[in-house]
Amino acid sequence: MDHVADEAVHAEYLLWHVYDAGGSTLCLKVRYRDDEEVQDWQDGPGLVDALEQAAGEGWQAFDREPGNAPGEYAIYHLVRTSGALSHV
Repeated sequence: MDHVADEAVHAEYLLWHVYDAGGSTLCLKVRYRDDEEVQDWQDGPGLVDALEQAAGEGWQAFDREPGNAPGEYAIYHLVRTSGALSHV
């Protein structure tokens, strides 16, 4: 149990705010990381590709909730423990 508590203390947390980038079909992209808007977010990778890239950097999505701002589709909760990159 102490190991789990120790990992939580040494973890980083990040919120992704996901929006539809527009067009005739749903195109989900990360617009905000925590409270900072991603520059040129509409030209960035789609949500699936962004999650794969984040996993390569040791991030793991552990929760998702519906968006609560106008145009916001969902909020993803990500975590990365201090030793996460040693497994990559």
